Amino acid sequence: MRAGAGLHRRRRAVTIEDLETELASVRLAEAPDDWALTAYRLAVARSETAGRPEDIEGALGLLDKAARILTADRAPVEHSRIITAAANCHRAAGRADRSLELFVRAADLIAPRAPAVEHAAALINLGLAHCEAGHPEPAIKALDRAVSLMTDGRAQPSDTAVRDQGSAGEPDQILGDWAPDQEDGSGESGTDDEAGRLLGAALINRAQARQTLGHDDDLRAALDDYRGAIAALPASSLQAGMAAHGLGAAVLELCRRGVSGWSVDDAVNAFEQSLSVLGHTSFPFHHAVARHSLALAFEMRSGPGDLARALNSTHASLSVFDPRLHAAHWRTAHATLARLEDALGEGDPSGGRLSHVARLLAATDETEREQLLRDRLLRAASLPPMGIRTAVEALIGSVAALNLDDYREVLRTMIGVLMELPDQLLETACDVLCRVHREHDSTAVLDETLDSVISDRLFGPQRVRVRDLLETNGWVRP
Repeated sequence: MRAGAGLHRRRRAVTIEDLETELASVRLAEAPDDWALTAYRLAVARSETAGRPEDIEGALGLLDKAARILTADRAPVEHSRIITAAANCHRAAGRADRSLELFVRAADLIAPRAPAVEHAAALINLGLAHCEAGHPEPAIKALDRAVSLMTDGRAQPSDTAVRDQGSAGEPDQILGDWAPDQEDGSGESGTDDEAGRLLGAALINRAQARQTLGHDDDLRAALDDYRGAIAALPASSLQAGMAAHGLGAAVLELCRRGVSGWSVDDAVNAFEQSLSVLGHTSFPFHHAVARHSLALAFEMRSGPGDLARALNSTHASLSVFDPRLHAAHWRTAHATLARLEDALGEGDPSGGRLSHVARLLAATDETEREQLLRDRLLRAASLPPMGIRTAVEALIGSVAALNLDDYREVLRTMIGVLMELPDQLLETACDVLCRVHREHDSTAVLDETLDSVISDRLFGPQRVRVRDLLETNGWVRP
């Protein structure tokens, strides 16, 4: 997590065009300092929206001119902000060594002069640059200082000896007090001020550096850092979701090593908590990463239905990963999918990709069945019309292959979930149901089952709506 290039706040949104106009209106010879500050702001704005290498180079050109005016001797704080912005540009351009060099200079300049939050931001940038350069030890030292600044020197959990983690299988102890009970992650925890965000960023980056070291004690300390970050950050923020995901990854690694005190259930719980924040539409890439991590946790747990849960979660990650943009993640998820399908195929060689998920839907309880169906249908709803139809056909076709009692149970839940989702999904599902029933060997039996589910599950207006849609597609009520 990178801290901002500067901590200035403007009262209204200022566009690049506004800044270009402002810069053109300042005469360099008459007001060099004003020109340099405006050039700095314009360079930051351009670098944050840069889509081409030449945009980055243009921003660096402006920053170089600004740094020559607001020198380290004349204006050390402003100079440090300028070279921080330049470091971020070099980082974006892939020049890690140059970026690290500038972050070191910026942190040294700002240390005795700027407010604590700005000093901490500089140290966070420095720590992240060290991490990216493969130097975890100096990264941890820089981040220790940032954490100390944001806590007035108070010890954080991972600054002390690692506490006993309690008995395995108690995930609330792993997550601490953070457990949002709504899908949008709007639980009350964390703060929304600059200090809280910077503390959270420092703790997450320090946890990641400690994970890089890889010793059991480092992983335990990383767990405390992630818990501290979760407590410091707004519960619905991307950063809180990332911290919960990092916590799950550290727990999973400890379980993989056989370290006592944790169970895979703890990791599953942490990943599910991260997904309550990292939504499919709000944070798609991070959602996909967390879904793949959850799949690995289910695979390791290997309880009844866990391989099918892992398969379903891997499907979810692959629906987001683009092989052109996320090639490494896409390949890893595909390898996981192949491994899971091979393992499931050993028990049922004739089963198709979705048949395992259909059997899980039938075998699990109502709460999980509803969650699984809503999750899959919501993903379908985000697709273009043809994609929606393909996804719904695959789901309903696999469910219709179940025995009649299982089909009835899953269909009952599915009808209820569809009533809460966009109309296009319900309309597509009704069309698909009619076609699947017509092509089935037991059309009359399935139609009777559908009619009884509609009568049992829906009330008046809903029944009329669904039956009208079915009849429009040629269904004749038994």
